[in-house]
Amino acid sequence: MSCCSGGYCQFKFPEGAPLPDNPVSSLNATYQFLPYGTLLQEGEFVRIWMESGKLKTVVIDEKIPLDITVNGPQAQEEGRVLPWQLIALDSGFDYEDLMHWQSHPLYNPNETSVVLKYKHPIDVKPSLKARWLGLLYKFRNL
Repeated sequence: MSCCSGGYCQFKFPEGAPLPDNPVSSLNATYQFLPYGTLLQEGEFVRIWMESGKLKTVVIDEKIPLDITVNGPQAQEEGRVLPWQLIALDSGFDYEDLMHWQSHPLYNPNETSVVLKYKHPIDVKPSLKARWLGLLYKFRNL
């Protein structure tokens, strides 16, 4: 049974930057666990998405390949410690499923799992002065 069987997620994404395979739990997500890897590279602009269809463009700051061991997933880079609870929360995975990914029914030993770390662009919100000047400009052009 798919999530779209009831017609709840019948949406199309507009053209633009590529999308990762899996959704995130929040558009402010910093990390995303991708169990089957990705062809996306560091420095590439991507659009993270939620199951509701909302999108946000971010930059891939780091692409961290993982080794899936009996002790849980670990970065292939020696001594690298990752915040697994935050990764699980941002990715929408249960923490226990993530820590025991090797025994998960969807685990594929032939694929290299990765964690993507995102850098969010700074959204500059207009100041009160800028909004006031915009309003005055609209009145002037009436």
